[in-house]
Amino acid sequence: MTVEWSPDGHLDLESPVMIVAFEGWNDAADVATGTIEHLALNLEARGIAEIGGDEFFDYLDQRPVIRHSGGVSRSIEWPRIVVSACRPDGVANDVLLVRGPEPALRWRTFASQFVDLVDTLGVSQVVLLGAYLADVPHTRPVPLTGTAFSRQRMSSMGVEASDYEGPTGMTGVLQQMLTEAGVPTLSLWAGVPHYVASPPNPRGTEAMLSWLAENLGMAVTMDALRAQSRTWVEKVDTAAGEDEDLRDYIRTLEERMDEENEIDHGDDPEPDRGRASSGEAMPLVDGDAIAAEFERFLRGDRDEPDAG
Repeated sequence: MTVEWSPDGHLDLESPVMIVAFEGWNDAADVATGTIEHLALNLEARGIAEIGGDEFFDYLDQRPVIRHSGGVSRSIEWPRIVVSACRPDGVANDVLLVRGPEPALRWRTFASQFVDLVDTLGVSQVVLLGAYLADVPHTRPVPLTGTAFSRQRMSSMGVEASDYEGPTGMTGVLQQMLTEAGVPTLSLWAGVPHYVASPPNPRGTEAMLSWLAENLGMAVTMDALRAQSRTWVEKVDTAAGEDEDLRDYIRTLEERMDEENEIDHGDDPEPDRGRASSGEAMPLVDGDAIAAEFERFLRGDRDEPDAG
């Protein structure tokens, strides 16, 4: 792992908490990396290191970016993971923010060396962020799920414990390896409506930031983000109001989520996820087709009806 340190580097860090998000597969609608970006701007984080090198990135998939300067000279920005540091008001610990493309190659090597970096920086806790596309309505609170290094810590997170088993990304690999190395590590995931998958999704970012602020004791200004969330919801509402199929589909998702939230999972560990709250069968819909139609509407290129 090639780490380029800034001049002042990590010399004055105080038992830092590290928050990590990777672009790509782990980051539906850019919710996780958007959270890191908001924190970095809001808390005036300073860059302390960049992680790069040819061994972890596939440049056919994660291409470098070329920049012009006055039409005379050029520079190339290679894929890199940026580490920045800040000290939020009211927090005794420093906070490290890690954001960048998910490594494409040599995952076990990257993860092992990342654990070494965490040790070098004296990190006291790691929080890994992610977001996934889900059958959830945009009109309800953003569902947050998590995993932790112990049952006790999981119970104190205040979110639903994740029971996901299946393919994973670097976020999952790092959680396992950091936990095995004895580093207290949490992961926090936001469920994003699959029919509004294009970034940004300020509601998802707002939900993650609220959790981080409460659980890490950080004071984070979110007035502008809340205003963006309201505007985003209004825009999606307007789009849904123009199409009866969209309205019916969202209403079905609302009824299903409301029903599931009322169920005592201790009494019914396997709720019927295919029924609406009325007891009637959920309508058969092509969610992908609806999502595609929704995205076209939001972009403004929806097909108009024939005049004749």
